[in-house]
Amino acid sequence: MPHSSGHRSRRNIIRSAFTLRSEGLGQSVVRGAGLQFLGIALRTLITIFSTAVLARLLTPADFGYIAMALVVTEFAALFGAFGFTNVLIQRKVINRLQLDTVFWASLGIGTLLAGLVVAMSLFSGLIFADSQVGPLLRVLAISFVINSLGAVPWVVLSRQLMFRTEFYIQVLPVVIRTVAAVAMAYAGMGVWSLVWGGIVGAVCGILISFARVPFVPRWRFHMAFITSTWRISGGYFGNTALYYISTNLDLLLLGRSLGATSLGYYQNARSLTDEIRARIAMPLQHVLFPAFSAVQTNRDRFQNMVMTAGRLLAAVVVPVGFGVSANATELVLVLYGEQWRPMIPVMAMFGISAALRAATAIGSPLFNANNKVGLALRYNSIGTALLIGGVLLAMPYGIEAVAASVALTSLYSLVSFRAAFGLIGLGMRDVLNVLARPMVAATAMWLLTEAFRQWQLDLPVAGLLAIQVALGAAVYTLTLHLLSRQYWLDFSQAVRLFGKKG
Repeated sequence: MPHSSGHRSRRNIIRSAFTLRSEGLGQSVVRGAGLQFLGIALRTLITIFSTAVLARLLTPADFGYIAMALVVTEFAALFGAFGFTNVLIQRKVINRLQLDTVFWASLGIGTLLAGLVVAMSLFSGLIFADSQVGPLLRVLAISFVINSLGAVPWVVLSRQLMFRTEFYIQVLPVVIRTVAAVAMAYAGMGVWSLVWGGIVGAVCGILISFARVPFVPRWRFHMAFITSTWRISGGYFGNTALYYISTNLDLLLLGRSLGATSLGYYQNARSLTDEIRARIAMPLQHVLFPAFSAVQTNRDRFQNMVMTAGRLLAAVVVPVGFGVSANATELVLVLYGEQWRPMIPVMAMFGISAALRAATAIGSPLFNANNKVGLALRYNSIGTALLIGGVLLAMPYGIEAVAASVALTSLYSLVSFRAAFGLIGLGMRDVLNVLARPMVAATAMWLLTEAFRQWQLDLPVAGLLAIQVALGAAVYTLTLHLLSRQYWLDFSQAVRLFGKKG
């Protein structure tokens, strides 16, 4: 009997997701954000560990080959990003037929994309002037079919704000992927350890998703739903396409002109700083999108939620990005070793740009929750054009110049951030209220770290890094609190809501 009751309870999860509810939303968002940040901390520790190990077991060229392969797989992934899941998350009411339709549509697209990647692998030697990428692509193609299976569980978990389950879905696959990749690299599998480690992690994530959301698709398909959402879904696709271009154009050009080793330096520097957005900002976007959608008709509540979330996000990600920039030398030597020294200046520049992009990341769920995907597409088009121009101008001068150009064009994110705030009646003063003080405090931290380094203390690099991080954190926290007590109040309220029962 208990087994039957538990099974019915899990089945009811799907039915309960049909209608978005705003009861207890503040507490749900805080708990969700808390779990996201806990997951971030765990995944970051795992990433640091795996990076330190794999960087010593593999070569920069191995990471460069993976970066080349990802250019192709992420290009193919564009065609699976028509936003069907986002459409369902944003709607106040959905039904079971729509879930069935999205499942089969996602699986069909995933299967077609797997075939596309296999076909593109035959021409990868022409694209990158290197024959090593083709075999990697033919295995990575499997991931498209695997990941497409998780579309409906993702929608259900998002609409139900089931962030505890998502915590396990995010953390456990990373643990398993890391263990598998390190074991394979130790066994001498080289670049293939990164490929198969990712596949193993993806399978784990899908199994956990269906264990919690026991969705069994029915043999039916509602074409009218697909066609009725085509324009909105196309907007999501366009934004994803622009994101792909902005994150892969430099890799494609550098890989072809400078080779796998230089690309390995560049990509690893960017990957570590991209963790700020991928591990902090983007998970918070996922928490806020359904929450913003649930309160989209209550302007005052919407504004208060955005301001609080914006301040908390900026207070966390800005010092992390500036800290990576300030401690780039020590981070590279500790995590990667002497052979990775050329990536130090690249990481220093990417740290600053990552802080700005991550701090303005709540603009995306604002556009989506207000059903202004087309407007977001226009702003993203301009930002992508600026990025392309900057990369092309900097290319002849090497990876440092390209990194500097990417960092400079990140300033444009402030423009779209201001536009997103304007959708709910907030202005430039509110933008400054969110961003200015963390930026000032983080700049003070950066300058102090640089001054401390000039003392040239006779300490191990790891010890110097620990002292600089601790000192920088103390300076940042004190400076931010002196500039405004509002951030302390925001964090205190978040802690109270997280610990509140119910």
